[in-house]
Amino acid sequence: MFNRTHTLVLFTLVFAVALAACGGNSPASNPSAPVAAGNGEGGEGGVEAALVTFSDSTQGFAIGHPGPWTQDTSFTSGVKFVGGDDYLTVEFVTPPAGTDALTYAQSDVAAVTAAFPGFKQIDIKASTEVKNAIIFGFSADGKSGVTGKTFTAHNERYYMPLADGRIAILTVVGPENHYDSEGVRDIALTFKLLK
Repeated sequence: MFNRTHTLVLFTLVFAVALAACGGNSPASNPSAPVAAGNGEGGEGGVEAALVTFSDSTQGFAIGHPGPWTQDTSFTSGVKFVGGDDYLTVEFVTPPAGTDALTYAQSDVAAVTAAFPGFKQIDIKASTEVKNAIIFGFSADGKSGVTGKTFTAHNERYYMPLADGRIAILTVVGPENHYDSEGVRDIALTFKLLK
């Protein structure tokens, strides 16, 4: 009897050591382990996927969007791409003559507040990388269309002045658990006019 118990304890100990050596901890059991964005809220979310160029000859622009995202053709005031609980839109406005991008962004706060429940402004600042652009950062409440869970979204709007007097507004919305300001910046850097 003693030999069987001793053998079982020894086997369990050896198995536990082998399991630990093979990395038996999963990200769920180790809170400090990084979790890929695709495994969080929203399925194919996040902006870190390779960008694919979309061109719109009617409105005369091109922009990159994460490859797995799909176009929402029901969006008619510009263009919209969706990936899980993340999305981006590009819209154009013609502000009053002499209105610069910063002034327009500051005047747009009320409209953004009304459009995004739980709105909290983070900042409005000039971009150091996207020429003449103003970045408006804010958080808001979100609800996953994929899982039904609520989340806090970290969002950014780029106001990019154009030579013809219009301002292109790029808005990227998504859960803060995979917020990537560099990825949003990379999308903004792909924006260009075609005519």
